[in-house]
Amino acid sequence: MPQIETPRRVREGFPGQRMIVLPRPMLHETLASQRLMTLLPSDVGYFPEASFHYVDRPEGCPQLILILCVQGEGWAQIKDQTYAIRPGHMVVIPPEQPHSYGAAAERPWSIHWCHVSGPAAADFAGVLLEGNGSPVLEIADYSRLVELFEEIADELSRGYAWNHLFPASAALVRLLGLTYSFRKSFPDASPDATDRIRQAIFFLDHHLDRQVSVPELARIANLSVSHFCALFKRAAGFPPLEYFLHRKIQHACELLDTTNQPLKRIAHGLGFSDPLYFSRTFRKIQGMSPRKYRQTVKG
Repeated sequence: MPQIETPRRVREGFPGQRMIVLPRPMLHETLASQRLMTLLPSDVGYFPEASFHYVDRPEGCPQLILILCVQGEGWAQIKDQTYAIRPGHMVVIPPEQPHSYGAAAERPWSIHWCHVSGPAAADFAGVLLEGNGSPVLEIADYSRLVELFEEIADELSRGYAWNHLFPASAALVRLLGLTYSFRKSFPDASPDATDRIRQAIFFLDHHLDRQVSVPELARIANLSVSHFCALFKRAAGFPPLEYFLHRKIQHACELLDTTNQPLKRIAHGLGFSDPLYFSRTFRKIQGMSPRKYRQTVKG
């Protein structure tokens, strides 16, 4: 169980900490006056080895809160459920959601955190938590996210002018996008099943010249067809064969852009025995024929 009780309760003021808070009049004025600003980092910081860190907001917070643990341990209590937080965990607290959180007593956490304001904040919280079953995301490669937390803080530390708020907002959008991309979104699957889904995706990405069936992929993952399909769609965003077709056409675009190979040869190399079927599939996904795509000026 996470260690909630601590002899002291400290919100901030940790040695080596970094914290930037956007003045609230500036925040509200920017969100009201700049149509591009649907998301804005209102508070951002880094608390290293935050002994006795404790925050309690029984009424919630107007902003979406992101907390990334990079070292040590902590806990978060959301909707009367308590979660143990370890390195690689991202806590996502939607706006107005009552919550409390803090550092573990023995190995206090080090965290990057950000409060997100704007009309799109609640929607992004919903996207991040969709299908997760928990406000705590496990992040596969959180070093990239650390860089973006730091980029947001760097921009805001230079001032609150538009030329700093705009790139800070852009970095925040990238942070949210990579959080979604890197999350291990298999709450109802064992770690072993999660790895096997990734193996199936890896297999497809490296066998674009083949034709495969869903039962074959399920056997590779050693899962039932129904369970495999549910987990695969959650991971890739598409059913297995639809994902496979998209990857084939994506690679076809690369070949059309970078080689002079005939369309028939490209189709055959991607496992399409019928060039007409290849062209129909390409048109359905890309909105134009392969020949027109090749002729289109790009860049």
